Amino acid sequence: MGLQADIGYQVPTANPVQRVLQGMAANPSLSPIMTRLVTPLDRMLQGASRGKASVTAGLIATPTFLLSTTGAKTGEIRTTPLSAIPLGDGLALIGSNGGSGKVPGWAYNLRANPAASLSYNGRTVEVIARKANESEYEDVFDAAVRIYPGYAGYRRRASHHIPVFVLESKG
Repeated sequence: MGLQADIGYQVPTANPVQRVLQGMAANPSLSPIMTRLVTPLDRMLQGASRGKASVTAGLIATPTFLLSTTGAKTGEIRTTPLSAIPLGDGLALIGSNGGSGKVPGWAYNLRANPAASLSYNGRTVEVIARKANESEYEDVFDAAVRIYPGYAGYRRRASHHIPVFVLESKG
């Protein structure tokens, strides 16, 4: 049994409306705006629904997980809504920051302290993150593009190496 089963995740299939919205969200002009708008909405909705509902899951069929990391500078717990990508029976995270060209804060936090928790649909598991190897890196991006085609554009536009982390159950 892997991390996907532990947390109750199944890969979604986008319907035709969601595919259109995915295309809009992946647009280089709209993507940063969408990320700035949707992230706070996802935080609120996930909090109110105890992790059982998310804006991105409904709009673009990209399920939202809550990743809780320890701040690299502050030592405080930081919780961020983001997508997790299937890798075998596990999960991985892509630090694309919605195609913004910047490495997200959670990636710095995982580099400093790889212990974290991942919540999805009301379930939480303790995880350890590690940097993906070259083969895993390609597999994660291939899987990500199948779920949300916008990842291909994020990768093309990035002026830096986008970090990818593989999550493993802590216990």
